[in-house]
Amino acid sequence: EGLDTIVGKAIAALPGAEVNDDEKDGQLKDEKEEVFGKKDGPNRMKRETNGVAKSFASPIDAIHPKEGMEAVVLLEPTIGKHRPSKDAVFAFAEGYDLSIYLCFVESLRETGFDGDIVLGVSALENLKEGVEEYLRSVENIVLYTVEWTCLDGEGKETYETNGGIRHCQMNEFYGLHDVNEPDEHPISEPDPREARPVATARYELYWLWATKYESHSWIMLIDSRDAYFQLDPFEGVEREEDEDKSDGSLYFYAENAEVSNLGESSYNRNWLTKAYGLDAISSFLKEPVICSGSTMGEQVAIETYLRAMVAEFDETKCKMKGCDQGFHNYLLYSHKLDGAADIRSVKVHAQGDGIINNLGVMRTKPLSEWGIFDVDRKEVLNWDKSVSPVVHQFDRDNELNNVIKERKRQMAKKWKEQRQ
Repeated sequence: EGLDTIVGKAIAALPGAEVNDDEKDGQLKDEKEEVFGKKDGPNRMKRETNGVAKSFASPIDAIHPKEGMEAVVLLEPTIGKHRPSKDAVFAFAEGYDLSIYLCFVESLRETGFDGDIVLGVSALENLKEGVEEYLRSVENIVLYTVEWTCLDGEGKETYETNGGIRHCQMNEFYGLHDVNEPDEHPISEPDPREARPVATARYELYWLWATKYESHSWIMLIDSRDAYFQLDPFEGVEREEDEDKSDGSLYFYAENAEVSNLGESSYNRNWLTKAYGLDAISSFLKEPVICSGSTMGEQVAIETYLRAMVAEFDETKCKMKGCDQGFHNYLLYSHKLDGAADIRSVKVHAQGDGIINNLGVMRTKPLSEWGIFDVDRKEVLNWDKSVSPVVHQFDRDNELNNVIKERKRQMAKKWKEQRQ
């Protein structure tokens, strides 16, 4: 039988399936014991709760230093500085032309957002024309340049990521520091993880960036190529007044459940099946797709979530581009995030309900016919007719994409005038 037939039978069997509660509880307990309760290894980003580490292992724990040596992170910003008390937007923005950066950054700044914009890009000499000059001109940009060693289709080494498809390792990210020689510069350590898609490796970058912020700063992880901002995304978030509180909120954002779900989407189904096997995912194939390219939360919760994402690669070794979305959905629906000491709650927002509006699967008809694109005002709306603060996957709708293209042209014109 083909995969589609097998999955179809699994989905069809779901309504009549009987689950023994004791057996289910036991499985969840085993899963939690496998992931939670791991103590931090020797690193400078240690997080403990009441003296006992209860969250996922730190990504740096993949390095096992000899006695007297300490594993550290070497990577520092190429441009800008983090402001720990501020909110931040994180995006991996590798290999794009200037118009992408203009659209992403300028639309965000125009909302009045005054937090950090943290981007990961190519080495400066590999940036396309005008990109470095523009990014250096932007206030509150924190820019990281990452050097990759990748494998092309013939298994030869290259520094080109090919849009994130190639399997790559990060250079100069981790190092070893002699604890008895505090003034000596750390020695670079090879990437402890196998070559994997850059789209998967970016979660280690996000994790590092998250450690630079205070526990209750809000952080957004968002795709840069196809995101556009209409309102300040942090304007309405719930602020924690107790600075000493040890946990925080995490927000996930779904795709449209009317159009597709995990079982019906061949891409999502294949990513999950490749990583975990059909038996492990069959119980939630009818659930909505949760987009891994749009996540928000308080720093303390985001940092724990990012540890979990890195751990999923370590456990599954899934190297398909897109497996990160499989990890993201599995963490939620398998309940692996349940009970994490640093995550107070995980709130899943349906498509069109919340800060980020994911539009990717809604190509069955124009967004204006769906009633969530106001043609006259040229604004994307949530289902309650409020303006969506963040529009994600705007390029899937021709009408909206044309509006954004015109805005890109205006942004480019304005930037050109400012340079003169």
